[in-house]
Amino acid sequence: MERRISVLAMVSLLLVCAAAGFAADKPGGEAAELLVVTATVEKIDMATREVTLKGEGGKLETIKVGPEARNLGQLKVGDKVTFKYFQALAVSVAPAGGKPSLTGATDVQRAPLGAKPGGRVTSTVEAVGTVEALDLKARTATIRGPKGKVHTMKVGDQVRLENVKVGDQVTVRYTEAMAISVEKP
Repeated sequence: MERRISVLAMVSLLLVCAAAGFAADKPGGEAAELLVVTATVEKIDMATREVTLKGEGGKLETIKVGPEARNLGQLKVGDKVTFKYFQALAVSVAPAGGKPSLTGATDVQRAPLGAKPGGRVTSTVEAVGTVEALDLKARTATIRGPKGKVHTMKVGDQVRLENVKVGDQVTVRYTEAMAISVEKP
């Protein structure tokens, strides 16, 4: 599960985030969302590694389970499968002081051998760009991203653009996680 943040996305996030203030009077904000879906195992075909799940609304869905799910043999008809998907986004503006950068990390954890199938994947990407120009009257900001691309974007009224200065650093951190767990009924 790989997700990349472009400079365009970075600036767009700055435009939509509320002026919560990460660094004194500089605008910033964060948002997070968790989606939880549960289903019941209806059928397992070990030869094709296909599992049929019944969702909360009664809808059947068949999924192909990859070989990295090493504990598929522990799954039983009637087991309850819970999928959790989490996204978090944080945007902040700080005084000048660094270079644009792009970093990322992924962490994968699987259930121990012999346990019920399950695991978690978490990916985080952080992009830092530099404010190149501001037009307070037109409410636009021009940002140079970590790969040198420059984008000019409209800035929403909720952002205290007058507190942003040319040379300021815009940091966007995006985190995405997915976890799957299985329980006996």
